[in-house]
Amino acid sequence: MENILHDFEEKVISLMTEFLKNSMETGGLSNFTEDLKDNLMQLGYDLTKFSLEYAEDIIFKTKERKQQFESLEKDDRKIVSIFGDIDFKRRYYIDKENNQRVYLLDEYFKIAPNERLLENVETKLIEEAIETNYEKAGKSVAYKTEISKQTVMNKISELKINLEEEKANTKRIVDNIYCIADEDHVHLQKGGIEEPRLIVVYDSMIKNGKRTQLCNKKHFGGVYKGKIDDLWEEVLTYLDNTYELDKVKNIYVLGDGANWIKTGLEWLPKSINVLDKFHLMKAVNGIVGKETKDNIKEKSEYKRRIYRSFYALDFKQTKEIVYEILAEEMEETTRKRKEKLLQYILNNKEGISNLYKYQSQLHGCSAEGHVSHLYSARLSSRPLGWKTINVNNVSKLRLIKADNKEIKEIVHNKRKLIEFKEIEKIRHVAKEKIKESINFKVGTIPVMEFGTTEQRKFFKQLLEYKKAI
Repeated sequence: MENILHDFEEKVISLMTEFLKNSMETGGLSNFTEDLKDNLMQLGYDLTKFSLEYAEDIIFKTKERKQQFESLEKDDRKIVSIFGDIDFKRRYYIDKENNQRVYLLDEYFKIAPNERLLENVETKLIEEAIETNYEKAGKSVAYKTEISKQTVMNKISELKINLEEEKANTKRIVDNIYCIADEDHVHLQKGGIEEPRLIVVYDSMIKNGKRTQLCNKKHFGGVYKGKIDDLWEEVLTYLDNTYELDKVKNIYVLGDGANWIKTGLEWLPKSINVLDKFHLMKAVNGIVGKETKDNIKEKSEYKRRIYRSFYALDFKQTKEIVYEILAEEMEETTRKRKEKLLQYILNNKEGISNLYKYQSQLHGCSAEGHVSHLYSARLSSRPLGWKTINVNNVSKLRLIKADNKEIKEIVHNKRKLIEFKEIEKIRHVAKEKIKESINFKVGTIPVMEFGTTEQRKFFKQLLEYKKAI
């Protein structure tokens, strides 16, 4: 142990000497930092490998180990760390009492059986994979080590994401709560579409210049095919744990009027159905048709009349205006499409009515923007094919990140070890032995004691120059 610590000290001094030299040369700092990265990574590799094999040697020599565990053989092991692939050796032992076989070094360092990636590497891998493609993620997390796309995909698939909502110490008292909802459309590997749902809950909004900020925002979502009630139950549980619901006046549920969104009205108390203005405008524009220089006045007048009918909550008048437009439409396919849009409006009369009735309390609906940022940017903006489990997990992981929660907790829980109970005594003894082995004095100015002749000369000149100043 003493030798490697002295080697470490000497290595740092050597690097520092090169830094002071190269920083005086043109482009030296750039070259130095590039070399420094390689040197530090190699140093990290050497120290990690040494620590593993040194701890194995300590465990092997402890009296407590000899009393209970018989050494069988020494095996090679490889594991991916942030410093790259690390090869090391550790012994296989058998418990003399129950014949249970165990690698005590793995138990000591809490390395799971058959573990290929260290926990921090797997966490970083998943954090990268929810932002970029699997191939890039696999190349970016371990130094000069590439993790296959298949491994990255498998690590995402293996996750069991089930975070329990914590009860707030003091529940918030607010007048209104807003739930905006939408979904993405993601292509699957074997054909078909998956629709990860998204619900964003917040209780107020503030303006920051031209930007708006939703306050006390919380995200819910993932794939809930046939289980949409589970999603709304999660929302209700959060609201009940966070707010004094008996003091809330209204819970506004905003979206495109899909049935899964309206299911939320059955779950949430004091809930009010509101149709997203974006989708309403989209339907109106589809009915009126494309504007040109020749027809802009006519089209604008139709839009004005339709919106006035909404404001007056007169959907009979809405139908009459749309029928005027349909009477002028000669293309059958276009006419049928516009008839469907009219039916969409009539199916959402309640949501449209509430949009105008409660407009002073509403902030608009940013569901499309949230879906684009949180889901589409990774899941559907590029021609990719996904597995359903990965659509679900990537969706949930991106929402967890948006809520500023740690992904490493999920990885850690997946990898929880059932610890071999007898290791604790051996761990304690081994720690004490290691402490004893590093209890020595190192040089106060090591470079002046064991640096190279060139290094000692350089530092001496530097110190004399500083003294002269």
